[in-house]
Amino acid sequence: MKIANNLQPCKLLILGLFLSSSPVLALDNYKEFKRDTWEFEASTQYFSSQANYSSGGENQTLSSGNSYQLLDFTFATRYVPKSRWSMFAWANVGNSESKNSVATRTNSSLNEGAAGVDFLLYDEKFQLIPEFVALMPFETIDPLSDAVANSEGVVQVRSRLIAQKNFNAFKGYGWLGFTYRSDGRSFLMPWGVGAQFGNGKMKWGAEIFGYQSVSEDSNATDSAVRTAYINAVNAGSFKFYSPNPSLIDTLGYATWALSEKWTLQANGGVTLTGANSAAGFHVGGFIRYTFDMTDGYVQEPERIDGDLSSEKKVQEFKENTSDEIDQSLFEARPTKRPRKKKPQISDEELQQRELQQQLDNTEFEVELKSNKKKNRP
Repeated sequence: MKIANNLQPCKLLILGLFLSSSPVLALDNYKEFKRDTWEFEASTQYFSSQANYSSGGENQTLSSGNSYQLLDFTFATRYVPKSRWSMFAWANVGNSESKNSVATRTNSSLNEGAAGVDFLLYDEKFQLIPEFVALMPFETIDPLSDAVANSEGVVQVRSRLIAQKNFNAFKGYGWLGFTYRSDGRSFLMPWGVGAQFGNGKMKWGAEIFGYQSVSEDSNATDSAVRTAYINAVNAGSFKFYSPNPSLIDTLGYATWALSEKWTLQANGGVTLTGANSAAGFHVGGFIRYTFDMTDGYVQEPERIDGDLSSEKKVQEFKENTSDEIDQSLFEARPTKRPRKKKPQISDEELQQRELQQQLDNTEFEVELKSNKKKNRP
């Protein structure tokens, strides 16, 4: 689909500073799993190229001052239902423009959509996170058409294993993966390493990443139609549709936490080397809204009938004793109090006590008789 007005590089560059993310994926490469959070992201990436990396890795300028540029708008979302996995999806709108000595061609379309999952496989000394993405093109490349390419236009199944660790002073991460591409395209091995600094409202980071063809393109030996399309429609740029591509790219970014919910990033990078791929630079950024689904959720206390108390009802506590263990082992056993031993009395002491008792009795009888005589008239 052609657009009448041409894309202006200066306008795209200014726009690219406000929205974007890494060219590898629409979401962060350093994964965090905060349960019950839902992220919504709008990003863009502007890429400009006036040269190619040849099959031998040489940087070759496009002929006759030709140029190619691409502006991607990506709308992504990521939901974390549990603290160990998440699911995400995105859709991309590509706006491409090619210029040669004959004509300027443009194309704007909803070119692809993707969905994926990732999960925390290992979380001890470091973290291991497998990731799987299925990408479906909404627009394919027709080598007989006059529409400039704005995506690869094939089904892709991407997988990668991310290793990351928080060192407090900085966060380090890296990944290695495998990408299946349909229509006879070569399979790719994506890779990358990165580091992120800062834990407050401001964060900085850098990445070096790329991909390597690990299989032979089935159309590489008979590429006359493909080469003709690239030269005529894409101004000779190897950004898309080239056989057996490989690339090494860079990215630097700065991220601002505007609030607990809003995050803004600006980024940029330049390609380093490659084979059968476009050489150039890219700038962009993103704006992200994070919705915490637990915000504002307060369980209202239950009110007991006939009571003004607002405290919650407390269920009666019952111990779980269904573990097949003899509970009598844990019952308190009654303790017997030691009886006080009566002091032992010797025979002499016993005789003295008996004698004393007899004397007391005799004295009592004598006193009693004396009192009777006194009371007689």
